[in-house]
Amino acid sequence: MILNNKVFTVLKWVLATAVAPTIALITGLGELYDFDPTLIVGTISLVATFLGALLGVSNYNYQKREDR
Repeated sequence: MILNNKVFTVLKWVLATAVAPTIALITGLGELYDFDPTLIVGTISLVATFLGALLGVSNYNYQKREDR
């Protein structure tokens, strides 16, 4: 699997820039409004991990193709 450049760039930005602050925001809101953010934060973390793995596979396949 090789993602096109635009999809790869957007996913990389989301994972590198947006995920951590979103998790921090939800955790902070959970403290302020007295709710347990564990399910929400866990879900976001699992999706981010999955997408990170897809990016890694795509990058590996792209590099392998470029080396030929």
